[in-house]
Amino acid sequence: MDKQEALSLLKDFLDQLESAGYGALSARVGENDALEVAGPSGMQYQIEYDILWDHKLPNGDLRIIGSVDDGGLQAFAPLTDSRLVSPPSR
Repeated sequence: MDKQEALSLLKDFLDQLESAGYGALSARVGENDALEVAGPSGMQYQIEYDILWDHKLPNGDLRIIGSVDDGGLQAFAPLTDSRLVSPPSR
């Protein structure tokens, strides 16, 4: 697995989710999903993500957690990243 490529794909995916904004993301709390994406090299990666309340405080900060792996042995130790999204009033 090309770790730089995988992390770049994960970063881009999380950036895209985060760009939806707090209002749209708060409506998606509890959502978790997995999808396959192809990197520039043609390698296939699996991205998994969760959207949840940070510290279980509704109407507080949101946490987007993501992981990426190539479906091989790396799936037992995926690369991870996360985003913290605060309400607009902060």
